[in-house]
Amino acid sequence: MKSIKYFIINSDFFGVLTCSLCILHCISAPLILISFSSFNSENSTPYLWWSNLDYVFITISFFLVYFSTRTTKIKLMKFLFWLSWFALFLIIVNEKTNTFHFSEYITYLAAGLLSSLHLYNLKHCK
Repeated sequence: MKSIKYFIINSDFFGVLTCSLCILHCISAPLILISFSSFNSENSTPYLWWSNLDYVFITISFFLVYFSTRTTKIKLMKFLFWLSWFALFLIIVNEKTNTFHFSEYITYLAAGLLSSLHLYNLKHCK
């Protein structure tokens, strides 16, 4: 119970950390995919693990946004948190389903915006 309270209190710090790791994951994905392309289909487990890491990041960021919106004092921040999280969620789902073609930079922008919101909330809104 004490560890959950620690994550709730420090949700903005962990939000910045998670979004930064998400950006690193997105940037390094092409390099990882090139290295996995040399594997045959029997050894595709690392590729599946790496490609589904997006869902882990979006799930963790959902809870961190939820906790951050509960502790922030500014109503606009709550709206911006959920808007940026929902945009990142839609971008990741679109990336997996290939419905629309967007530049990879839009993913970096959404994750960077969410990270910036956590950082701003950490410094100015508590």
